[in-house]
Amino acid sequence: ANRRAMCPRACSGRLLGAMAPAAEAEEVGGASASGQRPRPANSNLSEHWTVEAKHEGCYTGGKVAWCEATKSLGCLYDEELHLVSLSGEAEGVRRVRQEADAVLTFAIDPTGQSACTSHRSGLMRHYRLGEITPTLARSWKAHDNVVSDVSFDASGNFVATGSVDKSAKVWDFSGYFCTHNFKGHPGLVSLVRFHPGKLQLVTVSDTELRLWDLKTSSLVGVMKDHLTSISSICFGKIKAASHQLVSGGRDQVVNVWQMEEKCSLARSIPVFEEVDGVATVSVAELRQACGELKKSKEPFVQWLRSDKRPPPYLILTVGSKCLLRVWNPTDGKCIATLESPHAAKGVMRQVHCVDRTGTKIVTIGDDMNIVIWSLPEFKVASYIMGHNEEIVHVQLIPSLSWQDADEETAGAKASVSADRFVCIANDEHPRVVSVVGFGASLLRGHTDLVISCDVSADGRWIATGGKDQSVRVWSAETCTCVCLVAGHTAPVAAISFPKKRPKGPKGAAVADKLPLIVVSGSYDKTMKLWELPSPEKLAAAAAEGAVLEVQKAKITVIAHTKEVNDITIAPNNKCLASGGQDKLVRIWAFPEIKLLGELKGHRKAVWCVAFSPIDQIIASSSGDATVRLWNLRDYTPIRAFQGHTGAVLRVSFLANGMQFMSSGADGLLKLWQIRTADCAATFDEHDGKVWCVDIVGDRMLSGGSDSKLCIWRDSTSEQAKERHDVMAELAMKDTRIGVLIKEGKIEKALSLALDLDRPGQMRSIVTNYAMDTVSKTLEEQSNEGSKDASGASQKDVNLRRWVRSLSREQLEKFVGIVEQWNSNRRMAPMAQMFISLLLAEVPAETLQKLEGMNATCANLLSYFERHQARVEALLQKTFVFDLVLQSSGMGLALMDEFDNVEKADESSLPKGPYNPKGNTSKSEAALKSTMEVLLGGTSGDTKRTAEDDDDDSDADEDEEEEEEKHGSDKEDEEQAKSEVDATSIVQEQQKPLQPPPGNWCVFSHRPTPPSSPPSAGQQAHVKTMVELFEGRKRRRLDASMTLQQLFGAQSTFEISDCVFANQLLKTSKLGERPLLRVSFAKSSRS
Repeated sequence: ANRRAMCPRACSGRLLGAMAPAAEAEEVGGASASGQRPRPANSNLSEHWTVEAKHEGCYTGGKVAWCEATKSLGCLYDEELHLVSLSGEAEGVRRVRQEADAVLTFAIDPTGQSACTSHRSGLMRHYRLGEITPTLARSWKAHDNVVSDVSFDASGNFVATGSVDKSAKVWDFSGYFCTHNFKGHPGLVSLVRFHPGKLQLVTVSDTELRLWDLKTSSLVGVMKDHLTSISSICFGKIKAASHQLVSGGRDQVVNVWQMEEKCSLARSIPVFEEVDGVATVSVAELRQACGELKKSKEPFVQWLRSDKRPPPYLILTVGSKCLLRVWNPTDGKCIATLESPHAAKGVMRQVHCVDRTGTKIVTIGDDMNIVIWSLPEFKVASYIMGHNEEIVHVQLIPSLSWQDADEETAGAKASVSADRFVCIANDEHPRVVSVVGFGASLLRGHTDLVISCDVSADGRWIATGGKDQSVRVWSAETCTCVCLVAGHTAPVAAISFPKKRPKGPKGAAVADKLPLIVVSGSYDKTMKLWELPSPEKLAAAAAEGAVLEVQKAKITVIAHTKEVNDITIAPNNKCLASGGQDKLVRIWAFPEIKLLGELKGHRKAVWCVAFSPIDQIIASSSGDATVRLWNLRDYTPIRAFQGHTGAVLRVSFLANGMQFMSSGADGLLKLWQIRTADCAATFDEHDGKVWCVDIVGDRMLSGGSDSKLCIWRDSTSEQAKERHDVMAELAMKDTRIGVLIKEGKIEKALSLALDLDRPGQMRSIVTNYAMDTVSKTLEEQSNEGSKDASGASQKDVNLRRWVRSLSREQLEKFVGIVEQWNSNRRMAPMAQMFISLLLAEVPAETLQKLEGMNATCANLLSYFERHQARVEALLQKTFVFDLVLQSSGMGLALMDEFDNVEKADESSLPKGPYNPKGNTSKSEAALKSTMEVLLGGTSGDTKRTAEDDDDDSDADEDEEEEEEKHGSDKEDEEQAKSEVDATSIVQEQQKPLQPPPGNWCVFSHRPTPPSSPPSAGQQAHVKTMVELFEGRKRRRLDASMTLQQLFGAQSTFEISDCVFANQLLKTSKLGERPLLRVSFAKSSRS
């Protein structure tokens, strides 16, 4: 009913199977890039997407260390140690982690083969890094409190640790024992560093530095000149074996110390900012690199060339002023000042030299990202995304190419690929990221957070809007700003380029001369259409490094009564849609920006709108956890898609137009079928809100609040091929099993069925081909001296040999199958047979080593008891037949007591209807013997009453029902309250029958002529059965079988006693279906 209510009378032709005219498609949205409606002959629907690449980050704060040997950077990420190559490729990241024990700090030895980590538990751990996956070598307790810093010496033989307990220790790293323990610090030891050329250790505690000599285990000197805490230290090389110590602190001073004699202060350089990091680079290496930059006009390069007496090294500092500055340690002058490339207001916390030649440095800022600089020109060489916090927008950058395009033709077939994408995190610098390796380039220009973005249809231009109320247009090729648009009075929340792609190279050349159009929406409730310079002028500005400005919008309208959340232009550039906080979706004519229609139905704010690439429909996602489809012909709703448990934040159509992908605040991505409104697949790769999703061709990109970027690939065809290959392989193996059975190779067929995990087929093989052979073999082997039989048995299937041939993996699988069979009453006999073979043929040591054998044995034993009780109960029930036969006068129970039944004469048989000359005493004795077995005791001294027998039998039957119902509760046991006197039954049997009175009834189980009425013994036995079997599901079947034995030779009876007739009627209904037909005649009573 809801679906019919949501569906209008006139809906999209594609959705309901009818095709709308192409002219109408050209008028209102839904056309392709060429203006025509593509109608694929075979609509291949997507079913499965696979994560092709994933970026989770590599740095969230803390220590960063460079390893020259492996050219990798050690970073702390989410309490783990990550080893990252400077290329930033995710494949090159190796992780050192310890479950439930966070890594606080670390050090990497000079060879790059070992890492020493300090953990929250206070333990030190040694990890070997030479393998693909780092492995733990040793753990030990280093200090009484947490270790704050770790450092290796130049040889890698010693490691130093500084702790919160105000001490520093030196350890022999190969032997894991302490060689030195230095105490006397005024506070916690925050930094420890070895001298590059001597066995000396520098420790930092609060405002002082101490130099310790490892050879003499003595204090060389105390360096006190800082007024506040020291944040960073490094060494500067003066000569081959001479170094100076550089320290920077919060007192806005950088000090240079002599390392000889009493560690005197060489120079104090005021930097007028709180210093967070210091580093040194060799001037000789920089001057050598300047020789390759002959035409460079950079001031720093000019200084390196002009200074005739340069210092031996230069000092780099980063601090609170968000600047990277270069200092001369000789005169204390600032040589160069560079602006920060980092986001988060440009704050930088660390600087490190990452190349022995001094031509590369890295800086780490508050944005948790790593910037790699090239020296001496001090240009940003690359960018590693350490941690993106929340990713609010991602969009693939398309790349168009035409194959066999003719300039004179109206159109050419374009191929679209996407090798890069735009990523907007919770900062002011958007990133252009490569799909392969996740290498990034920054778009620096915004002064506040960027919250909206769009890419032009040809992929050449990127537009971004932020909280600085401006719109910037960037060149996707050079990543430089080419145009600045200002005019909004609130943050720009939505931007859209025209979506119609050029028809070919000729169309692209014409479009380059036309003005570039951008539509923006803002929190100020307005929507503006901007007419920018042509792409030719923008490209020229990008080449010159100029930024063009547009001050006034061509058209401005009030789009919504509240904030505008999203704007998108139709694929044919005929209309655009906007969604806002006022729960409405509005359709506008483009480029006139005139209102065409309004879509109402959402109960909360609309977060995203998207046009179908082939139909005249539009999809909108809202905070009410629904996605709704709307008809663009009459602006009516088509249907709603419900499945997310939170707000639906983004929706994007697939290229086929018959499906779309949605992302929500519940952390899920859902693939929807438009025709059926069914969710085809759900993907939960993200751990938080999925803010954004974008699809180009068979590639999808998603990002969320978990700082995770996922690149997906449509793997539907691969999954289908895999399923087809698996089915083909199974069919081949099925055929192989059939061939083996036909050839008589039963053991190989069993092994193949076991490998395929097909217990049913194994049971069939054993039942049809093995059980008869095994039974015959056992029977023939029991006949001693039969040589022919033994020769024939060798040709049969030998299950013992097959069990011995099983491998350990096959044994584990087979034991599991046997355990499963043993829990089934029907399969228990076969399971018992195989268990006996396993115990007889497989050594106990081998069985003991099987995984889960203890639990398997416990399960087998529990079912063994049930099976044994069932067999004993079945054996006991067989005596009922003796009771039936003897009570009817047959007396066949005596046959078991005769030594030779065939030689017994008629006088030895019990007396009855069939043996009138028999011996009554023998018949009575036989009946008593049978009743003793049934009742569990003798007539004189009853050791077990019939009531106890019923209780035990009831328990057995309840266990059977419990096994069939897979562990359901046992039924309440009922007790039989009567005993049968065997003597009275026999005496009753001898009484003559009375003729029937006027009231009589007839019962029969097949239409035959009437015969003699039932005997007194039969009547007494029916009474016994009613009392014994009444209310027992399993025993009703036994009662029915007993009736067949009792009345099998007689068909119709005349009964004088209606009470007995009622008992017969009751007994006949004990079975699953009535065995007797009872009819009453000449009686006024029922």
